[in-house]
Amino acid sequence: MKLRPYKNSDAKHVVQWVKDETTYYQWCAGLIGEYPLKEERLNMYYDKLQDNTACWGMTAEDEMGVVGHMCMRFLDRARETVRLGFVLVDHERRGQGLGRELVSMGIRYAHIFLGAKQISLGVYAGNTCAKKCYESLGFVQDGDLVIKYEVKEEDWDCIEMILTDLRK
Repeated sequence: MKLRPYKNSDAKHVVQWVKDETTYYQWCAGLIGEYPLKEERLNMYYDKLQDNTACWGMTAEDEMGVVGHMCMRFLDRARETVRLGFVLVDHERRGQGLGRELVSMGIRYAHIFLGAKQISLGVYAGNTCAKKCYESLGFVQDGDLVIKYEVKEEDWDCIEMILTDLRK
C-alpha cells in the first residue's frame, strides 16, 4: 500500500464506502454536510483546503486500486501535533488490516516527513473496531477527555486519543 495526496477522482471511491448513515457520522461527524455523502460535497470540502498548508486529504492505494482515505492536519502553530481524521477503508475489504496499515502509514508520514512529535485523533465510543485498531498502534486515551457530540439526535461520546511514541 502507498499513501498519496487526495485527488478529486478519489471521491467516487470514498462515497461508495459509506454504506449507511451511522458509518457516515462515525467517519466525518457530519462535517461534510448531511447524509448521504456526495462526491461534489467531498471535493468542495477539499477544494476549500487547497491553499491551506495545515490540512490535507490523503488516499491509500494498493495493487487493486484506491483502498483508503484519511485527512491530516496540524493542531498547533509549532506544527508538532498532527491530527488524523476521516479515516476510512474500502467497505468490501474491511477486516484485512487495511485500516491499521493506513493509520500506521499516517503515523510514519507525520513523524518522518512532517516532524510531528505526537498524533491525536478522536473515535466514537461505539466504534469499538476502530478504537481497538488505534490502541494496537499505541494510541491511548488522552486523560479523561471525552467530548459529547449530538449525532442523529443522540449524544455520542468521542474519546480523544493520543500517540507520543511515533516509532511504530
